[in-house]
Amino acid sequence: MMTETLANGKTYIHRTSAHCETGVTSALFLDKGIEISEPMIFGIGSGIFFGHLPFIKWTGLPISTFRTLPGTVFSKVSKRLGAKVVRKRFRNPQKGMDELRRVIRTGQIVAVTTNVYWLSYFPRRYRFNFSGHNLIVLYETENGFRVSDPGLLEYTNDCSAHDMERARFARGPMEARGLMYYPLSVDPNPDIRKACITGMQDSCKQMLKIPIPLFGVKGIRYLAKKIVKWPEKLGYVEACRQLAHLVRFQEEMGTGGAGFRYIFAAFLQESSELFESPELNELSNEMTSIGDIWREFALVSSRIIKQRKTKSEETFDKVGGLMMICAGREEQLFKNLLDVIGKLKS
Repeated sequence: MMTETLANGKTYIHRTSAHCETGVTSALFLDKGIEISEPMIFGIGSGIFFGHLPFIKWTGLPISTFRTLPGTVFSKVSKRLGAKVVRKRFRNPQKGMDELRRVIRTGQIVAVTTNVYWLSYFPRRYRFNFSGHNLIVLYETENGFRVSDPGLLEYTNDCSAHDMERARFARGPMEARGLMYYPLSVDPNPDIRKACITGMQDSCKQMLKIPIPLFGVKGIRYLAKKIVKWPEKLGYVEACRQLAHLVRFQEEMGTGGAGFRYIFAAFLQESSELFESPELNELSNEMTSIGDIWREFALVSSRIIKQRKTKSEETFDKVGGLMMICAGREEQLFKNLLDVIGKLKS
């Protein structure tokens, strides 16, 4: 851990995290005196999800997401833990930068959504055009700002004012339009048990109940069936390009498909201790196993993409089959979770 002194004299503790939004949200609540772990933030905020969006293109290819929309975890956690928050976007970059400076001068830390490509403190070889990365601005420095980026860096760092403005107001898909957000106040005694149950119920709804076949376990099955047909329908080269695009969203955009499953497993494990529920602990172990299958999906896919066919079974049929296994096991897990929630509420 690393500490920084804010404009109002308070101490800020920088901690690394598995994902930017959950790490940032945990830090924002800690700043208000509520220590809550990143997995609990993810679970209470119902971050677990799957969606295949053929109508939204990124570099000309469909988007697949393994978590809910950016910003929803913070919004849901804030509501469920009784926080009053500020969320602002700006048409004018200068007004957005002026407002950021005004707020941090009071000692309030501020989360901002940025485009990774313009964050010069991050090594150039790792930067890419993605406008959904969250970090915390702590205070002004001589040439810019001191920032805490728990999802990327072990330590706090400096970002020039010029780079901060470019990152916040970058144009393109998912542009943040200078989004900044922070809690004004938090209930000092939030009902964590109630918040956990609400988060679990919402996650089950997202994964099981959405009727459109592009979302939840239906979406996983839908995409799995498409993957198997890609080589014949698109040709092998284009099929590999589509698969590489999917794996990039799984493993590089944010924490990735398996990573989010592991975080949710940690949430279930913490909840099992909170509720003294062996059943939640069993579901945690199952979600960890599902995360392992998602990791295997990414590994087999990478071998296909790189044409490292060391084993004859490294085929599109195999990766589609692995995804179908994930769909079946996640469906059963969330059905079982609904049963457990019923017992917790009784």
